[in-house]
Amino acid sequence: MPSNIVVSEAEGVTTVSLRMSSILDGPVIEDVGRTLFGLVEEKAVDKLVVDFHAVSFLSSSMLGVLVSLQKKAAANDGNVVLCGLRPSLMKIFTITRLEKIFTFADNESKAVRKLNS
Repeated sequence: MPSNIVVSEAEGVTTVSLRMSSILDGPVIEDVGRTLFGLVEEKAVDKLVVDFHAVSFLSSSMLGVLVSLQKKAAANDGNVVLCGLRPSLMKIFTITRLEKIFTFADNESKAVRKLNS
């Protein structure tokens, strides 16, 4: 797993911290997708937080990965919460109307509380 993708677990929730400033090019998107899909499909993680606090830029391809992740998680009765999105990234989710299919939290601890409530 790349060093800029950190996976941790606490309180029954798995958190993936994306520690890169941009997720724009193919190899980075593939690494992130492989990590996220592996957790949901192979490890059967049903409570997943994806932390974007370090990310300033996302490509539309990355949005596609997140939509696929949401579908895979829902098919396994799992939940995904996206957290730490800067206002500029949140705007992308709003413009594309993807805010209707995702759950968001300000930070990791609030995301964990949402999943455990």
